[in-house]
Amino acid sequence: NYFSCIPPYNQHGAREALESPLTKPAIAEMVAAFQDRRDVVVSGLNAIDGVTCQNPKGAFYVFPNIEGVCKRLGIFDAIESLPADIQAKTTPSTLFQNFLLFHHYVAAVDRRSFGRKGTEHMHFMRLSIANAMDELKLAVKAIGDAAADREGFEQFIAAGENLV
Repeated sequence: NYFSCIPPYNQHGAREALESPLTKPAIAEMVAAFQDRRDVVVSGLNAIDGVTCQNPKGAFYVFPNIEGVCKRLGIFDAIESLPADIQAKTTPSTLFQNFLLFHHYVAAVDRRSFGRKGTEHMHFMRLSIANAMDELKLAVKAIGDAAADREGFEQFIAAGENLV
């Protein structure tokens, strides 16, 4: 129970973290690494036609707006063509999220995963930058490939799997 009785080993660890002369440089190194990752991912996403992404100011996530990708891939039209029961359970960003995962092997989270009220016309995704730089570069490239893969997206919709 960490709320009323903090175990002594945790107390000793916290004290060491606060008092150690190694803490400040380790934190500075970690902050710099996350800034580098953020800069690479945000600039890579902004280079993709149909994606806009602002720099987060302290998170290890980025929130790209994918509305342009949804238009380019025909996602808005695809939603309209789905049966009403599936339409009620999915969104454009959900379709792109699942297309990314199952066809381009990139894990992302769609906008509705952060609450649905008032988000019907928001087409954002959340991507973590807490990964190795090489993995992040591969992911950005795969997102760019997916954003241009209209034929693949049409096949994904036609298959009718993983739409929600």
